[in-house]
Amino acid sequence: MFNKIILWSLTHKFAVLAVAGLVTAGGLWSVATMKVDILPDINKPTVTVFAESPSMAAEDVERLILNPMEAALAGAPGIERIRGNASYAQATIVIEFAWGSDILRDRQIVQERLSQAILPAGVKPVLGPSTSLLGEIMWVGMASHQSGISPMELRTLADWTVRPALLKVPGVASVLVMGGDVREWQINLNAERMRRYDIMIDDVRESVEYALTNKSGGLITEETREYAIRIMVAPSQVSELQEIGIGRNAVDGRPVRLGDIASTVEGPSPIRGSGAIDGEPGVILRIIRQPDAETLSVTDDINEAFTSLSASLPAGVVLHPDLFRQESFIRAGLGNVERALLDGTILVVVVLIVFLMSARTTAITLTAIPLSILTTAIVFKLFGFSVNVMTLGGIAVAVGELVDDAIVGVENVFRRLRNWMLGGKLENREDVVLSASLEVRNSIVYATALVAVVFLPIFFLPGIEGRLLVALGAAYLVSLIASMAVSLTVTPVLSALLLNDKALSGHEKETTVVQKIKERITPLIYWCIGNVKTMGVATLVLTVLTVGLYVFAGKQGIPPFNEGSMVTMVFLPPGTALNATNEYMVKLERALLDVDGVRQVSNIAGRAAADPHGGSANSSEMQIAIKSGYEGERERIFRDIQAVLDRFGGADFSLGQPITHRVEMLLSGVRAPIAVKVFGDDPVEMEKAAKQVVAELKKQEGVTNARIQQNTVVPEFRIYVDRNRLAEYGISSGVVANDLEMGLMGDTLGQVRLGGASVNVVARYDAESKGTMSSLRDLPLPFMGADSLGSIGDVRLEGGRNSQDHEGGKRVLVVSANYQGKDVVGAVGAAKAGVESQKLPVGVTLSFEGDYKSQKESSRRLALIFGIGVAMIFGILYHAFRSSAIALLVMTNIPTVAIGGMIGIWLTGGSVNLAHLVGFISLAGIVSRNGILLIGRCLALVRKERAPFTPETVVRATLDRVVPVLMTSLVTALALVPLLISGSEPGKEMLHPLAVVIFGGLVSSTVISLFLTPALFYRFGRKAVMEAADSSGF
Repeated sequence: MFNKIILWSLTHKFAVLAVAGLVTAGGLWSVATMKVDILPDINKPTVTVFAESPSMAAEDVERLILNPMEAALAGAPGIERIRGNASYAQATIVIEFAWGSDILRDRQIVQERLSQAILPAGVKPVLGPSTSLLGEIMWVGMASHQSGISPMELRTLADWTVRPALLKVPGVASVLVMGGDVREWQINLNAERMRRYDIMIDDVRESVEYALTNKSGGLITEETREYAIRIMVAPSQVSELQEIGIGRNAVDGRPVRLGDIASTVEGPSPIRGSGAIDGEPGVILRIIRQPDAETLSVTDDINEAFTSLSASLPAGVVLHPDLFRQESFIRAGLGNVERALLDGTILVVVVLIVFLMSARTTAITLTAIPLSILTTAIVFKLFGFSVNVMTLGGIAVAVGELVDDAIVGVENVFRRLRNWMLGGKLENREDVVLSASLEVRNSIVYATALVAVVFLPIFFLPGIEGRLLVALGAAYLVSLIASMAVSLTVTPVLSALLLNDKALSGHEKETTVVQKIKERITPLIYWCIGNVKTMGVATLVLTVLTVGLYVFAGKQGIPPFNEGSMVTMVFLPPGTALNATNEYMVKLERALLDVDGVRQVSNIAGRAAADPHGGSANSSEMQIAIKSGYEGERERIFRDIQAVLDRFGGADFSLGQPITHRVEMLLSGVRAPIAVKVFGDDPVEMEKAAKQVVAELKKQEGVTNARIQQNTVVPEFRIYVDRNRLAEYGISSGVVANDLEMGLMGDTLGQVRLGGASVNVVARYDAESKGTMSSLRDLPLPFMGADSLGSIGDVRLEGGRNSQDHEGGKRVLVVSANYQGKDVVGAVGAAKAGVESQKLPVGVTLSFEGDYKSQKESSRRLALIFGIGVAMIFGILYHAFRSSAIALLVMTNIPTVAIGGMIGIWLTGGSVNLAHLVGFISLAGIVSRNGILLIGRCLALVRKERAPFTPETVVRATLDRVVPVLMTSLVTALALVPLLISGSEPGKEMLHPLAVVIFGGLVSSTVISLFLTPALFYRFGRKAVMEAADSSGF
């Protein structure tokens, strides 16, 4: 088939060039219209459920809301993981479905299941908007420190002007607002006066809620005109509420107005979340994109929206548009990889010029690069893939290999045409081109097939690692297959058209560089053939030693990103009030601003409404923006920030990066690289086990910020009502509880519309009525016989759980930690062994997850993939040579990649991560190409030219192929140099370790293959050559 493709191409030259032109045009269009992002889609379809009960304690939320919802969702089709949290007043459930599932169908399944849950009256589960975990693309701050704009006015501006404008931007799914004061009309009820006038909260509700909105009286028609009737009762000022009639005094029958029992003011509502910028209070808007939206285009549209808004904002309002921008990381990452791709291409051009010393052969060879890349773009466009650092990285890693097939073809055609010209031009030029192209056809096809089969099993790698590597592998493979197609079609056509007598003139001899190389290596090859045992033993010893380096090297999971910003989670002791948290964070922010390289600091404390990742009042998330030009100092800045955190104390911390934290969430559901989950039924026993885990983690070098999730007991006031005493008065305990709940927590009676803003009208007891424990006991009750709360019950200060997490319907307590070292797997493994040597509390089980689990599982799968790949390589080689012995001889190159690969790893840090392992896997296919070229040429000499199987024939075959072997290896290796330099730059995090292994492995395997392969082939291949000479494809 491939012979026919080459023959057809040479007989239809202009048709081939026309198709190449169409591919170029289609590829350019695809590149211009493809979606751009930082990473491939690694988000599982996720549905978030919120259920709020404004006054319910965490223990009751777990029992009455979270458990019933989890039970209803159990067994629903397609669900892979359910995580739940019960905290004060809110239950949150995060449901993950399998990759590729339809999110609309998933939401429908969740909605149907939740409708079966039996929940307390008034509790209605709500599905959060369709977003992704990596969808939080921006933090934008608003401040007014030097103006007369109050925090309430700033928050109103954010809620009712800025937020609606942002939600209109295509691709924006949600905007969470934190900070400032939420405007509220407050009816502050005095319990003593309510009792005096015999007024209950229900009376207030019934009277006020109907007086907040205007009513309609229909229409009146008089003669030929029609008039609408409007009943105007809605107040325009909060003071107007005081005139609303509530009832009559039960003693003297005098009318009672709201102002008689309450004060009415406009003030800030009690908040559960706040925001700050550079140590000063402010409002922060967290912008979340829709799952399928493109970050860069959405960000551009948001910027335009802010440009329009800025003209209408009041004087004194300052916007901080870059507290956190995912766009910055994307543009930096893509820019770095694009430059590496361009620089690698330039190095490829240099190598081709040095070896070929011909402008035309260089140009013919180079056509493989743009055509292969543009073909890849077309394929990606058809399948809906995005341009990201992984797909670009796959092409950047392959850019040297893209010309390998063309090099083999052009070099052989050029050599044969040179011999044809020196031999008197006895054949037709096109026949020589056809014969030369067919001669290396099998080498090209089989070499590409070897690389492809090694990579194919990676497409079945599950998890986030699989999603990342599939994108890289797809770009790598598609571009390589495209380059093979170019070498079989365009390359022969251009060779026939461009390599005429004029092009060959002056190239009757090989270039000086090639002559020198052949002169130097010829005696070395002869020496190796005569000393094959020495050469083999030396290679074996080096290989075993470097394999030993792998055994003792540190192990890590996915390489850390360099995002240009950092994030710190701060956890003060449970029960800390929001104002105390804010005071602590102001001091911490100001201290962090003194760290060299920190540009800006912002934080949010508590949580916003409908925030799946929000915390309690004692917790805060801080974004730390790094100055431009400090990207290479990430580790130093990490250490300096950690030093500040250690100096502050009084809180638990978690230090990381925004996108990295979210990837960690995808791995384990925990924002930390080290996560140990403690499962059980008894929270006390679970906490004992968690303390054992923390103690072991703190013993390990590099482990920092080890902490136990703050699911603990906090002080709370508990009101115990005396049912018997209430029964004597004919009062239901439920009625009393309901009245207390509304009065103490607050009851939203309705809303008033003021301009474009809606303002809640809330009634609650005033501070005089409920301010302290003693005033609670003295709280008057509007019930006959019940003089005060203390007369019908008791108020006690006791303890209750602040929060409880679930996973898979079971209680879980999470131990998390950061890691700043080179062997996270070893550190966690040692801690795991230490914990397992102790006795755990009864009923408690542990699950070690995070980077540890990810690396262990992925390395096992990659080992299996490598084994499958090697077996497939053997199958292809056997099919090519029809000889097991020759197939095994070619494969002797594979172990030698460990020598250069592991040396490269040790020179760049000594820790092995998943990208390094993928590099070793890809090398198995790449280095087999050299053996095919060398042994294939020897078989051709014996079979077609009837040369004897002697050392001279083996050396001749090696010299005939030394140029393509060295050129293909050099261009592949040198094209990786830009990825080796400044490997910590954004975008190169996954590519640098991959390049380190491929570069080092290519160097060692190429050098060894040029000498060891001919020696082993002569020593063990004689019988195989005689058997395979007539049956192989060479």
